[in-house]
Amino acid sequence: MSSTLFSSLKRSTTQQKITETAVKWFLRMRDAEPDHPERGRFEAWLMASRTHADEYHAVADVWQDFDSKENLKSLANAVTQKQYYEQVTRTKRTQKMVSNLLGIALIAVTSLLGVAGYERWQATPTMQMAQVTKVGEQLSQTLEDGSSLFINGNSDVSVTYYRNKRLVKLNRGEVIFEVTKDADRPFIVDSGYAKVTVLGTRFAVNRLAQMVRVSVDHGRVRVESLPDPENHKAVVLHDGQVAEIKMRNNPVIVQRSAAEAFNFKQGALNFEYAGLDEIAEVLSRYRKPAVQATLMPSGNPHVTAVVKVKDIEKFLWSLPEITSVTLQSTPEATWIKAQPQK
Repeated sequence: MSSTLFSSLKRSTTQQKITETAVKWFLRMRDAEPDHPERGRFEAWLMASRTHADEYHAVADVWQDFDSKENLKSLANAVTQKQYYEQVTRTKRTQKMVSNLLGIALIAVTSLLGVAGYERWQATPTMQMAQVTKVGEQLSQTLEDGSSLFINGNSDVSVTYYRNKRLVKLNRGEVIFEVTKDADRPFIVDSGYAKVTVLGTRFAVNRLAQMVRVSVDHGRVRVESLPDPENHKAVVLHDGQVAEIKMRNNPVIVQRSAAEAFNFKQGALNFEYAGLDEIAEVLSRYRKPAVQATLMPSGNPHVTAVVKVKDIEKFLWSLPEITSVTLQSTPEATWIKAQPQK
């Protein structure tokens, strides 16, 4: 079993009613005495949900900034202007809410929420999901927009959808992405060393300890270095291209087969001139105890091989016959130790 968290947070009719109720309670209670007859009902509503409290405090914060006759008068005049009204309300849902609320003070608050709360509204998740796979486990996950993830073993990934973007954080491991096109919401993968941005495509991201590899099956993918993409050059990958990104370095397009990155879905591992550290990390996604590599200051061996997942043990223990390494097994790990090359 994988450790799974799946929740969907949708701002819909229910959320609209919460916002309207928060505005009404604020106008009713902001100057009320401690013994107001409705205070009990108000406090019960406030404590019933974290969302209730958040919406109420948002209204209070907005009001505090504009609690003057001059500002309210300016705001009221602005609300009557069609251009400002369209900018503030943004959607038919908000227009309907504003038109149904009574009084210039109520219009002022809800209009302000449209302006001051716009970024907050954009930053409110509409869907969240997290998956952690165990060693040797693979998992397929379809998202609400039809995009899908195929997650390799020993991986940790979280997904958060917003109104203006779809954000994935690959904390560990390897994932194949098939992204449904949505021009209004780019699909962004944060993999530690690299930021990958797409609209709709099929690609794979392999996060290793010292490097991130991005392989594109089809489509266009923009790859930037993290954590400071503005100071690095981005590359755009097309069908069949692969880029590798090391910490604080620009992404580099490398000459290797993109198709190999998708083979783990069929139970095959492709090592193309792979260092011992990469081999150890990939094998550890499928076996316990984990595999560790001990490297030399220079001249470490590299291996090119295609390995079936079912043959991992055979491959591992044959490495001393393939290249200049020795193996040592302990209860905690199996060590691949580089030796001077012959």
